[in-house]
Amino acid sequence: MTVTLAQLLDLDLIEHYEVLAGETGLKRPVGAVVAGSAVHEISELAPRSVVVFGREQLVLDDLAADLAIRLAGSAGLSGIIAARPHRPVPFATRRLADRLALPLIGVEDSTPTGVITAFDPYVSAPEIAGLRVLGDASRRFQRPPADANALTSQLSATLGEPVALVDAEARFVAGDPEVHALLGRCADPALLADSRPVALTVGADGELMLHPVQVVTTGPAVYWIAVRRPRFAAGVLLEPVRRAIAIAALSFAVHVAGEAVRDEREHRRRSLLLSEILEQPGEPGRRTVERATALGWRLAGRHTAVQVQAAAAPSALRMSALGTELEAQLAEHGVAARLVERAEGWLFWLTSDAQAEDPGPLLDRLARTLAAVEAEHPGLRLCAGVGRAHTGAAGIGRSAEQARRAALLAHTAHRRAVVEHIDAGNARKLIAGWYGSAPLRGAAADLLAPLEEADPSGGLVRTLRCYLDFQSSAKAAGEALGVHRNTVMQRMERIAELLPVDLGDPDDRLAVHLATRAAGVDWDEPG
Repeated sequence: MTVTLAQLLDLDLIEHYEVLAGETGLKRPVGAVVAGSAVHEISELAPRSVVVFGREQLVLDDLAADLAIRLAGSAGLSGIIAARPHRPVPFATRRLADRLALPLIGVEDSTPTGVITAFDPYVSAPEIAGLRVLGDASRRFQRPPADANALTSQLSATLGEPVALVDAEARFVAGDPEVHALLGRCADPALLADSRPVALTVGADGELMLHPVQVVTTGPAVYWIAVRRPRFAAGVLLEPVRRAIAIAALSFAVHVAGEAVRDEREHRRRSLLLSEILEQPGEPGRRTVERATALGWRLAGRHTAVQVQAAAAPSALRMSALGTELEAQLAEHGVAARLVERAEGWLFWLTSDAQAEDPGPLLDRLARTLAAVEAEHPGLRLCAGVGRAHTGAAGIGRSAEQARRAALLAHTAHRRAVVEHIDAGNARKLIAGWYGSAPLRGAAADLLAPLEEADPSGGLVRTLRCYLDFQSSAKAAGEALGVHRNTVMQRMERIAELLPVDLGDPDDRLAVHLATRAAGVDWDEPG
């Protein structure tokens, strides 16, 4: 086990040094660091030694420097360290050192003893350098970091290189944006979504080190730590660096798990209180009012409930984290809300003292919020329903039930960022009531069963729904589905053969269209 002169320098064991020439030889292994007493004695030193001269013995702009370089090259030395000259090193001297690949290191007026004392432990036992890195990491991450910024700054200080934290979708969370940009250039984001993540080294010459942050050791990564590989992290020193990153990842996982427990406790607290408010037949008691007030909820006034649902979501996305993100995005779009996580999504309500308000601005803000969150998570599809305004604590429950039915209607649209209001029109309220009927939904599922059996992927149902949505236009449906119009027509011919209905009949056509809207939606009955 050996270290190189480059590794020793990168450990920052000495200050204010400069590589003056012979940089290509920095990767030579170092077997010993010795004090030089006179230039002519260099030839007596053991190969792979680094000789250190004081200013009295050698200055690198002296004529004796050329002789020292030649003797060191012939003896197989790994470098010369001497006092930094006050004048530039002559070109011929630098060229000679470059040709022999013999590093010339200029330092301030530190004594040879100081340089040798700093380097010798790591030369004699290279694993000590690894223990130094591990010890520093253990000390810094003995307690979980306070947040993502603390993680990246502490790990960067440990390794002396920039660090970035990204989520499982390779989106930047904290740290150095340039490291995040490097990750985008040299790693496929699909690597981060592996169900069994492992530490990785990617990029040219392994320039980027990645380590997963797992709350559950057998589960997917919730975050990834990306580190520009330290220059000294090679050979015997590579594994300690990996372990140092692993220590940081484990410490941050403890932080994430703790935050998740606190969030879960808070969500459960909100959910239980909401259930208590909705289930009380009369006005809530004093204790209930006090707890609601502590959460910032208003029970008096006119309440407009909103229910948000995830119609489709990538497997790596945590729903608790999504709820927090929704709250933040709602605030960005001018909606101050505290979401309550429920079985069918998230519920919140807005309270006003006004008798009547135009719901248009709220619907617009909701749509922009859902679109902004979807844009951050490929594969995510959100929808929302808005109830009418009702007065008092009991009005929260009435508006919440209306919001639920409106959300079910939005869910069936199979589009992104759909927001429906319960008062959007009598026809839509009628449809929402139809979707809310379990027997009718069952009949719709039976109607489409032949298509599901013929194509379990759902492609035939999607084609049929899109074709009917676009008023039987094969061209428009093809553009929406990303296929040629002839493909749509071929699928429709097969669909007509499989379905026990006549799509030319208005009643059959209406029933089939409604059934396709309900297909693929998980209908949760109110509990």
